Amino acid sequence: MGLKDKIFGKVGRHSQHPDVQETASEKRVFQNDEETQEEIPSRAQQRQNMKNEVAEEKKRKLTRRLNWIIAGLVVAIICVYCFMVFVNF
Repeated sequence: MGLKDKIFGKVGRHSQHPDVQETASEKRVFQNDEETQEEIPSRAQQRQNMKNEVAEEKKRKLTRRLNWIIAGLVVAIICVYCFMVFVNF
């Protein structure tokens, strides 16, 4: 390989040598590039994904907080019930 080939790679090779064909490994590289481009979401999709993740995180925190509040109310009801039973209210 000459210096020109190392620097420019395949640029313009199809016009210089029409009988040169790509090897199977080169086809796989191009196929992999296409697959990775399909996996990258657009900015709008990324923004929507971020919003969804933030919403899920908020929902998880609210669920945890609600569970603690319910547990506290159950404990308070039990305490009031015990107070009423032992004090004969």
